[in-house]
Amino acid sequence: MEKQEVYIKISYSLATALILIGVALLTLFENYQQGGISLINVGAIILFVTFFRVKRYRSGPLKDERTVRIGAYGLSYSWFVSFLVLNLLFWIDNMALLKPTVPQVLGIMFFVMIVTAKGFQWHLLRKGDVE
Repeated sequence: MEKQEVYIKISYSLATALILIGVALLTLFENYQQGGISLINVGAIILFVTFFRVKRYRSGPLKDERTVRIGAYGLSYSWFVSFLVLNLLFWIDNMALLKPTVPQVLGIMFFVMIVTAKGFQWHLLRKGDVE
């Protein structure tokens, strides 16, 4: 069996099992409502991600030296921007301009890392090549 087929079968099986366990928790145990809902959500996310990956990569992922290099450069640029934002947040806190809480800083950093990584990769992919 091919590696992608194994991934698909395991993902669909795991998603189905999580959804069924979540439904069982919701119907059988009154104290585990939040856990049941969480399991259903995780199972649905795995199901949708697997479905869209299978739909997108029917003939295999488009991966060559250029796309690998673009991905690496995009993540490098994203890391640098994230580092600058983290330093900016440090100085904002150190000078007492704002007092961000830990969840706020983590939320800002997650947002910055994800948006800049995808943004730089998208920009470099449209540009063509990196150098």
